[in-house]
Amino acid sequence: MKKFFMYGVSGLLFLSTTSSLLALDQQIGAQLRVRYENWDNLFTLGTNTQSNSFKDRSFFRFRVMLWDDIKFNNQTSLRIRLVTEPKYQMGPYYNGWKGGDKHFDQDEVVIDNLYLDIKRPFALPLDLRIGRQEFLGPDMYGEGFLILEGTPGDGTRTFYFNAIRARLYLCGPNTIDFVVLKQTVRDIYLPNIHPAYDDGGKLYIKHKKRLTSTNEFAFFTYGRFKPHANLDFEPYYFYKKEEKYEKIPASYLHNVGLRGVYRFTKDFKVRAELVHQFGEYSANGTDRRAWGGYAFLEKAFPNCPAKPTLELGYVYLSGDDPNSKKDEAFNPLFSRNPNWNELIAYTYLLETIDKSGPIPGYWTNLKMPMIRVNFSPLKNLKVLLSYQKLYADEKTKNKFSYMFSNHGKNRGDLYVGIVNCSFTKSIDGMLQYEIFDPDDFYAKNAKTAHFLRAQLLYKF
Repeated sequence: MKKFFMYGVSGLLFLSTTSSLLALDQQIGAQLRVRYENWDNLFTLGTNTQSNSFKDRSFFRFRVMLWDDIKFNNQTSLRIRLVTEPKYQMGPYYNGWKGGDKHFDQDEVVIDNLYLDIKRPFALPLDLRIGRQEFLGPDMYGEGFLILEGTPGDGTRTFYFNAIRARLYLCGPNTIDFVVLKQTVRDIYLPNIHPAYDDGGKLYIKHKKRLTSTNEFAFFTYGRFKPHANLDFEPYYFYKKEEKYEKIPASYLHNVGLRGVYRFTKDFKVRAELVHQFGEYSANGTDRRAWGGYAFLEKAFPNCPAKPTLELGYVYLSGDDPNSKKDEAFNPLFSRNPNWNELIAYTYLLETIDKSGPIPGYWTNLKMPMIRVNFSPLKNLKVLLSYQKLYADEKTKNKFSYMFSNHGKNRGDLYVGIVNCSFTKSIDGMLQYEIFDPDDFYAKNAKTAHFLRAQLLYKF
């Protein structure tokens, strides 16, 4: 940590000094996020606790970010950000590497943002963003259904994509984005400043974090249109190629989809998305055909106490029919993140390990009706409560028998509660608790799983 601050501060001071000498506008910032997490029966629902990797976890995570935004002129700017996230394990799971501390994971210091923004080059109706960037916040595509998380292997430490994005401005608010990106199993494009431990390739490879399941290349185009004041219309096309890595086969996949939002009134709207996937596995020519989508009705009650918002929704991700010659399993592309909950992402690890490797969150084979309620009992306090009923689209076949029944489709019931509190302009807090009661999709001895997270976030 001391070396991180030394290198990080030295680098930003160098940028700051250089920018000042050149009379450039800049904004330096920092953020500290402290999390405590407790995982109970997450990976195997308590059916296999012999392996250290599957044991329950109780640990702290300390994410530190330092950044500098430099503005050269009204058209050109540069952003650079450093990040690290050491962890401290308190058992029963401990770090498994030789020669390292079983409690403390020192992590590495990485550059997770380094991009150049160029607005309207040569007076063209076009903006460019070149380099390591995120698709979060105002840069998110829809709700992140297909693309949000470029580095799922490190959790929420980073989200970046190595990408070039061109945004073409049409008439009015209408735009079309063209993006090409390349993700690698470990970072090969930029150095890490403070090498991490090496555990032989499970979590770290040659002292760098494992970020993805395979090397990935993608191109996509995403339109944002507003044909009516109450309607958002977002068609898109994705092409993704996954290289062979270890036991994960090479494949390519085309994705054609559409997202829409229609507002009946300012307090009542519907939003939905549907995508069709088709391609093949390169080695054996297995045909891939899949569907995925969701639909939500959202109603706000601004005149009621606590100003609640009610959401009713349904999520569908096709599963692979074990009796067909095709592979119909939905591929989450770049959205292996906590989409609708946190807990279920970890239960997918063994179910999809032949496609996902040792990285959880490969959302597929799911039918999920759900209800969510958001309300604010106090000015600086927000509460989310959710019930989600989970089913599998297809039964599993020859999966790990200690965890899966291989004959049922009822995954179980999930209950979610999240409380967010803004203590000051600089300090936020969050408490999250999830409970999952498994059903006949899993083995009879599957146990109830629990996920707990407490967080403090300080913005400098």
